Amino acid sequence: MVGKTGGGRGSNQYRIRGVSNSRRGQNNDLGVKLNEPSDVGPDWAALLAEYPTFPGDHQAVPEPKWDDLSSTMSDVPAKGSARAVERYVARESNSLYNDARLEGFAFTEPEIVTLLSGGHVAGHTVGEEAQVAGLKQASDHMLARVGDGAEIEPGQTISDDLHVFIGAPLGLASIAFRGNQDKQLEGPQVALGHGESFRALDARITPKVLEVGLERISRLEHPVVRGATWAAFATYQQFYLDGNKRTGRYVMNAVLMSHGYDAILIPERLKAQYEDVLVEVYKSGDLTAHIKFLLDLYPHED
Repeated sequence: MVGKTGGGRGSNQYRIRGVSNSRRGQNNDLGVKLNEPSDVGPDWAALLAEYPTFPGDHQAVPEPKWDDLSSTMSDVPAKGSARAVERYVARESNSLYNDARLEGFAFTEPEIVTLLSGGHVAGHTVGEEAQVAGLKQASDHMLARVGDGAEIEPGQTISDDLHVFIGAPLGLASIAFRGNQDKQLEGPQVALGHGESFRALDARITPKVLEVGLERISRLEHPVVRGATWAAFATYQQFYLDGNKRTGRYVMNAVLMSHGYDAILIPERLKAQYEDVLVEVYKSGDLTAHIKFLLDLYPHED
């Protein structure tokens, strides 16, 4: 099974190519005290029985595993939000180029610059150009939120706000968080290659999955690790019908820059390696490899 968009393994099956169209310790978007975990967790067996996952070769689990990799970032100092934003803006066109290439769109970086200046590029559909424009809008919103000055933590509100721009050009039945919509209750199916697929959980389970996941993420000491873990967690749980990897990474970088750390960008030359990591995670239910992949890309230069 292959992704319909050319995005390759790890791409889900609901996107249509060419469519033209908090701080830690405070309440999160769901009203959950993130630093006060409940002694009694959800009855996942009962929820899964009530809302069974649509068949797939590999099924999502409500609480995937992950290692706390905060120790790997303990010697990395925050150097200020303004500096982080300045450095991101200096390489924004390269970031958008890499994001487009990761999705299977064969733009060059000069073509991305042309699109950002309002031009058009021959050989690409209006839908492809619209997706790049959506990434730019998400980038602008991310920078605006960081520029507000408050430290950002992962959560549904920042994710939903960014996904509006990323999801709008995709021609989906709904761009809402899956737990908030009833257009398609079965979880997205993700192509893993060799005819295998991964199936996300029923939409009606995702609010509780999000609640428990945020509670766990809040216990991670380092903000860079919290951001990277969110990106891996959101990608695995498929909180939207499409655009999950991109949205997760933009939330991650909003968290990082707001805490004074540089954004993490995935170069397109690592596309195959990135896809391998995603397939490993979807099959194992252990997010550690994805988190480590992102942390290994953190720019350590002065």
